[in-house]
Amino acid sequence: MTKMKGPIKPSLLFLVFASFSVVLSACEDFVRFRTEKYTCNTNSLGLYSIELETQRGTTIATLLTEQGPQGLEIVLRERNRLELKVGDNEISINRETGEMEALFGARYATLTCEKSVFSM
Repeated sequence: MTKMKGPIKPSLLFLVFASFSVVLSACEDFVRFRTEKYTCNTNSLGLYSIELETQRGTTIATLLTEQGPQGLEIVLRERNRLELKVGDNEISINRETGEMEALFGARYATLTCEKSVFSM
């Protein structure tokens, strides 16, 4: 006659659940979308914010200024640095500090912007 084992101990169940959660949280493949936004204080360029939206491996960059939203070309995207361009306007962002260097035509400004990230 075979013995039936009792229910799984709560401590073992917690350990399995915690391990599974850590594995899932460490894996970026399970992120449906991610938004990285740099919001700037009032400045001479009229630049309000830059937003990067990543969904299914595709990233779209948008510049919001006094003139409204504009699409940006992503020239360089590294872990700690981002370079963007639209027409004659060039923007370089330090992704760790939020410091931004912007060249809009003949006007140059260094800005410190607030970075926010949302992932789901």
